[in-house]
Amino acid sequence: MTRRYLALCLVFTGLLSSPLYAERILEGLDFSRGTWSLIGVPLHNYKMLPIQEEMGCFITRDLSLLQQLQRDWNFEQTFEDKCDYHYALKFYQNGELVRTLNLNLYCGYISLDGLSYEFVPEEFGRFRTYAQVIPWSRINFADLTLLKRAVSILDRNQDVYWYEDIQPFMYPGYFMLSVDYLPWDANLDSIYAVTASRIRMETGRSDFYLKQYLYEIDGDYLSVRYRVNCDESLARNMEDAPYLKWRSHLHNRDSVSILAIGIDEDRYRVLMGQ
Repeated sequence: MTRRYLALCLVFTGLLSSPLYAERILEGLDFSRGTWSLIGVPLHNYKMLPIQEEMGCFITRDLSLLQQLQRDWNFEQTFEDKCDYHYALKFYQNGELVRTLNLNLYCGYISLDGLSYEFVPEEFGRFRTYAQVIPWSRINFADLTLLKRAVSILDRNQDVYWYEDIQPFMYPGYFMLSVDYLPWDANLDSIYAVTASRIRMETGRSDFYLKQYLYEIDGDYLSVRYRVNCDESLARNMEDAPYLKWRSHLHNRDSVSILAIGIDEDRYRVLMGQ
């Protein structure tokens, strides 16, 4: 049903050649192009560790380290033990988030896209040599107009990194589409392109931001769900009934929270002219 479920099926049906299946989890990142940053963000965990307080939120732009990690991080596949995570390791190219790894330093695994790999906790200590402390702020907004303005201003600052994709908040809300009964091995990129084209044709507009929410495999069929970030008028122009009707980002909540890395409260107020 998920990538993790698929991996389990592959193991038990023998399609993975051995229990020592390994993957280079930084494969595909071209560190020779653009400017790269790795940021480690500490996460709340039921078993907090001293190294989280010691290192806090950190950044490194050392290209030799990133290239070395790409060569060395060839980990054997394992299964999560539901231990929660201690760090999110985020890789940015030219300021854009391109990959996130979630790391547990107690149970010893690192996760990417729903699959997990064995990780020796001592390996994390190599960051001590390269890491520089970087501030981060959780900012709450009860006004979506102010939120959009803040995102626009902060996004122009090269020293600000977003913890997650911030583009949805350039729109006041979203609805969801479900594309069902596809062949289980259908190409997700092609489905995305067709779905985006369908929205443009049905609405006559292109002012939306489409993002895959999840996909599931049930037997021989694949289902993909998308969040379509837009204003309410675009959603009303959709001919087919959505999986979830349009709603504001503030639906059933008092505020929206965003996490900006590289900025503290004082710097935020300066940039916002407060």
